Amino acid sequence: MNPFSALRAWLMPTPPPAPEVRAALARVAEVLGQALAAEPDFERRLCGPVAHALTYCAALVDALPGAIEISRQSFANDPLVHTLFASADDIADTIGRSRALRAFLDTPAAWQQEHFHALLAARRHHKRVLGVADHGGVIATEVPQCLLYFSEHTLVWPALDESALRAALREAAFESLLQTFAEHLAAARHTRDSLKMERELEKTRIQRRPDDPQAERFTRRIAELDEQLRKLADGLLAPQQLRALAEFLQRPEQALRIDPIDLQVDRRGAIVQDGPSAARDAMRIRFIEATGRDRRRYVLQPVRLRSDEAREAFARARELRDRLLVL
Repeated sequence: MNPFSALRAWLMPTPPPAPEVRAALARVAEVLGQALAAEPDFERRLCGPVAHALTYCAALVDALPGAIEISRQSFANDPLVHTLFASADDIADTIGRSRALRAFLDTPAAWQQEHFHALLAARRHHKRVLGVADHGGVIATEVPQCLLYFSEHTLVWPALDESALRAALREAAFESLLQTFAEHLAAARHTRDSLKMERELEKTRIQRRPDDPQAERFTRRIAELDEQLRKLADGLLAPQQLRALAEFLQRPEQALRIDPIDLQVDRRGAIVQDGPSAARDAMRIRFIEATGRDRRRYVLQPVRLRSDEAREAFARARELRDRLLVL
């Protein structure tokens, strides 16, 4: 590029953000406050990091496996469904507990659909036990085994189809990043308020007992608190928040990531290794585990559900609740 072309490119106005970036910037202002959005270089500083974070969130959602059907029939036929749930009844119980699904099925659009989609989240656990194993036709007992099981099943973000579900998940992933940053700010403000309270207590001690031998120590502590408060105050200024947010969005993997998990399990849920003993009834399963802002790990699986079976599950849950109220 010759010098004149470079100068012309430098003088040209910055192109406006893409619609999805502009919408994300508006959400940043809603979550983190209008004071941050009022900064003169808010849009310029955040356009690139926001676009990067949106691309990262889209890649995470694209990496999720395709939707699987969860039902009594799939529990019997699909190894992954059989592993995720302890029994076919647990599928209905999970559906019946979901307020999001219940509200979704009450909408007019849902009544016209035979199937709908949602995201299943669950927590993975391992348990060491002594069990029975088949070693080449020889049954062995008291064999150390590791059982795989899942808990805290939750169905969220119901949608009419898988495309709509993934669009909602992309928005939810970016929202999770913003909430993580907002929690960091809230923690910093809480620390600031605690330090202010401690400083006032130390000042009160000195005022009440100026001749106390410990007065010098109190004075040093007040100076330490003042220095900590000064650093915190600087970090909580809008320009510093803007800089920190831009850096945070450029490295979203530190707050939100997914990891593929590949395992072999038998019909009882025991993890088995490759080899002759695993050949008879071992089933290979693959799922995605996500780590979010609460640092806990969740298995994420898009699922497809039959609308009539979901309504039956809600009816059973309502009947059980009514019985318990009568008792």
